Amino acid sequence: MNEPRNRARKVTRKAGPPEATDQQPVFQAPSETPANGGGNDAPADAGANNGDDSDRGNREGGHNRGGHGRGGNGSNGGNGGSNRNRRRRGRGGNGGNGAGNNHGNNGGGRRNPMKSMQGADLTKRLPAPPKLAKDTLRIYALGGISEIGRNMTVFEYNGRLLIVDCGVLFPNSDEPGVDLVLPDFGPIENKLDKVDALVVTHGHEDHIGAIPWLLKLRHDLPIYSSKFTNALIKAKTQEHRQRPKLHDVNKDSEITVGPFRLRFWHVNHSIPECLGVSIKTGAGHVVMTGDVKVDQTPYDGKPTDIPALSRLGDEGIDLFMCDSTNATIPGISASEAGIEETLTRLVAGARQRVVIASFASNVSRVQMAVNAAVANNRKVAFNGRSMLRNMEIAEKMNLLRAPKGTIIPIEEAAKMAPHKTVLITTGTQGEPMAALSRMSRREHRQITIHDGDTIILSSSLIPGNEESVFAVINNLAQIGANVITNSEAHVHASGHGYAGELLALYNAARPRNAMPVHGEWRHMRANKELAISTGVKPSNTALAQNGVVVDMHKGQIKVAGQYQVGQLYVDGTTMGDVDPDVLGERSSLASGGVVSITCVIDDRTGRLLEVPQVSTTGYTDDDRDFNKKVVEGVEAVMGDLAAEGENDPFRMVQQIRRKVSRAIEQNYKRQPVILPTVVPMSSENYAASDEEVAANRESR
Repeated sequence: MNEPRNRARKVTRKAGPPEATDQQPVFQAPSETPANGGGNDAPADAGANNGDDSDRGNREGGHNRGGHGRGGNGSNGGNGGSNRNRRRRGRGGNGGNGAGNNHGNNGGGRRNPMKSMQGADLTKRLPAPPKLAKDTLRIYALGGISEIGRNMTVFEYNGRLLIVDCGVLFPNSDEPGVDLVLPDFGPIENKLDKVDALVVTHGHEDHIGAIPWLLKLRHDLPIYSSKFTNALIKAKTQEHRQRPKLHDVNKDSEITVGPFRLRFWHVNHSIPECLGVSIKTGAGHVVMTGDVKVDQTPYDGKPTDIPALSRLGDEGIDLFMCDSTNATIPGISASEAGIEETLTRLVAGARQRVVIASFASNVSRVQMAVNAAVANNRKVAFNGRSMLRNMEIAEKMNLLRAPKGTIIPIEEAAKMAPHKTVLITTGTQGEPMAALSRMSRREHRQITIHDGDTIILSSSLIPGNEESVFAVINNLAQIGANVITNSEAHVHASGHGYAGELLALYNAARPRNAMPVHGEWRHMRANKELAISTGVKPSNTALAQNGVVVDMHKGQIKVAGQYQVGQLYVDGTTMGDVDPDVLGERSSLASGGVVSITCVIDDRTGRLLEVPQVSTTGYTDDDRDFNKKVVEGVEAVMGDLAAEGENDPFRMVQQIRRKVSRAIEQNYKRQPVILPTVVPMSSENYAASDEEVAANRESR
């Protein structure tokens, strides 16, 4: 079950464009006046960004291509290039960040902040928060709000910080070339030496995936989590050649880190050893559920510990931060009970190969699939890097059990008769490079799907992945495979509780204040209504966008302002080099193609010395007529510039780009990337003497 790991990725920091004069600096907070936005007598509702129901939220104000053009900036040497203005993305510490810490922080200036409106009426932006008062607990999310993924919440009290979770978000189709989306570490990167601990609720990627990048900023950050979660973190950080300081905790642990008293309680989810967290400070008592469901008959026999939550409620919970993912669905979610029987029946009825796709971290589901294979005398092979890694860890920790000889390598399974094997693989969300996606395209090295094979998708559809998942299903159906989802048979149960389960949690906790987390805006608003229905006052509920600061003092909460946070993109081997301008250009390249224009001019008069050369990529199959018209347009532009006495290649490039781009858009309704190059040359004939020729010949 061993598989080679990827090498660690190089990390670079991103600095965004300068902000308008009416915007607050990213990390500077005014100390003279407190921020408006919710007191004890008004709803502490920090509002939503534009487009509440959009998948994963509107990132960094959208991919706006206007205002930065699509051409190339000519230089005095005549070389065109990308149209991005590098001054807008300058690096260094010009954001008023103050002195850097000593944990490897590269400074990092301003970012591309979220431009979404805030406030209950969605018409205002919140100012930067004031200086934190003594004995006040400050809470803000750097990711995970209005999106499903990259969960990260910061607690700040009397100059010390506690972080809960540090996950990733997978990119959507509007982010071409991006591998991962990380939380924005900006508001805390100059405070990392004051962080007492990182607490991780469970081992899913949206809760642990960004830990290696955080450790690159501070390598000795103490991490507290369950034994299985720490094992997953260790394996992940080894890929980056890191050795984190891991501390095992369980449902009975009680620890103190700095001013934070931490206790834990068991919650049921789709991965082993999940924990809810109780955080006590002098400002009050906060309880976080993490990802949770209330399954009374879980497969591992360990339901969510409602009595433990009730005991915390007896002490008094000042703020309850509850999972919102399925708050819009009424009733109770399906139990894990019965799924193994369904898988056994489906495998028994299959006459050829069976492929079961599941989340790589869902050990209980994989155990069910293994048992179904054993009951039908089939061998089991795991496929997918994360599946191999996680099941190897689970097997070593006795969380996964199988008779000796049941689990075989994928290479051996490929040589066996199809009706004697069950493949358990990754790719439930249609990830392009995942094993199931490659099988659907018949690009897998070992396994070829044939007509009559059975494919079971034992998973749920994460919002935002619909297009890629349905593409995989359609590809498999085209081959002739029998694709079975939870719509056709009971092969999956959600790991997030429905509204009825959340009501049970609220009634057990009996909190004074509620702050829904982990979900899109429609989920969190539904969660807020659930809290109110159980007795929480509307004025004591907070809906806070990423970066919105909620302060708690003596059990009372209020919205105190907002840090400007955005996304950090992992793109190939770097983090932070991609911004919305780059994504806009990539989208433009994909939709409009490229038009390259080369002009050779007299370096004195600026007049063309030869006919401009035009070439296109990804535009049309027959572009001869188009090229001719572009050449005529460029000759007209260059003639006008020469008549005006213009001979600066940079300004010539700008004019060519603007004129040609406008003409193509008006006449062809296309928006290609325009890449002009202006090459100045001397028009005078110069005859070199024999001595000059001999002096420049290569010595032999």
